[in-house]
Amino acid sequence: MKARLPHVLTSLVSILALSCLATSIEHTTDEFTFSCVPLTTQLSDPIVSPGGISEHVHVVAGGTAFQRTMGVDTARNAKETTCGVAIDKSNYWIPQLYNQLQNGSFQLVEYQSSAIYYLNRACEYGVDVTSCDALEYPLAPPEGLRMVAGDPDLRSYNDSDLAQKAISHMCIEYDGSSNETKHFPRQPCQTVRSQVFMPSCWDGKNLDSADHKSHMAYPAVGDYNKGVCPESHPVAIYSIFLEFFFNTAPIGSRQSLVYSMGDATGYGLHGDFIHGWTDQAALQQAMDTCTGPKGLDDPDCSVTRTQKRALTPLSQPLDAGEPKDELGQSGPLDGLPGDNPVMWSDEAK
Repeated sequence: MKARLPHVLTSLVSILALSCLATSIEHTTDEFTFSCVPLTTQLSDPIVSPGGISEHVHVVAGGTAFQRTMGVDTARNAKETTCGVAIDKSNYWIPQLYNQLQNGSFQLVEYQSSAIYYLNRACEYGVDVTSCDALEYPLAPPEGLRMVAGDPDLRSYNDSDLAQKAISHMCIEYDGSSNETKHFPRQPCQTVRSQVFMPSCWDGKNLDSADHKSHMAYPAVGDYNKGVCPESHPVAIYSIFLEFFFNTAPIGSRQSLVYSMGDATGYGLHGDFIHGWTDQAALQQAMDTCTGPKGLDDPDCSVTRTQKRALTPLSQPLDAGEPKDELGQSGPLDGLPGDNPVMWSDEAK
């Protein structure tokens, strides 16, 4: 089973070579996943606010090269990563979660860990194509790709918008049960899991765009998390799904959650990705070699077969150091960093 080369890229010899590296083996899950521990919490966003202070706080996982200015090669030149797969120096980030206390101050909610999924869910555009062939894999995310999913300014929800459907929250309750909503959970949770499904369809040309979204799209036939890509974005890539876990147990029954941009609804959740995989050929082979019963532990798994350390993610220092901003690490803040006012909507209450 091979990654089918998208028609628009048939002239790109380098990607052709990668496509031909896929090996034919039996697989069962069509996905591989790994864990990450926190890297840093910063007023930084090298995609949206390159070189400067971002408008709100983010929690970040992945490669230790994360900083406010990141060039095309910065991520994959990282010394280390806080994710379990050593050759993935990519960065993944979302807004920091706070809890607004009764006196109006804001308490930092602990970001515990992340789970990162790479999935076979989308397929390339074709005239009259209405479903995907499970035996053909999409392209691995191309080197240098960066993208943003979600809208930090949203305070309402439209179920017909695939980009909004791709954002969700899971309340993991004290009895182990869970409940998924688009808005913040309305009941006390032991853990809140913030979830972002990144777009899986690429225009085949641009590794970024002015709004950091237009070069990517969700499927035109199917749903936000599976289906056939649109003609405007014909190239299917691996789907990337982010799960960020926040420890809300210490808050107890008085949970008044708000994201760092002042969003008290949860609808403004968004996620960012900068490609930092150091072996593109191994990444292209991964859907063929790392999705069997043993997953990343398979001795033939392309992204881990040369890895000397365990898949357990480890805390790592940043290569370039960390900005010295008070973001709530020392106790509750009178206001959100960046002076972001809190906004609600009636439908999320």
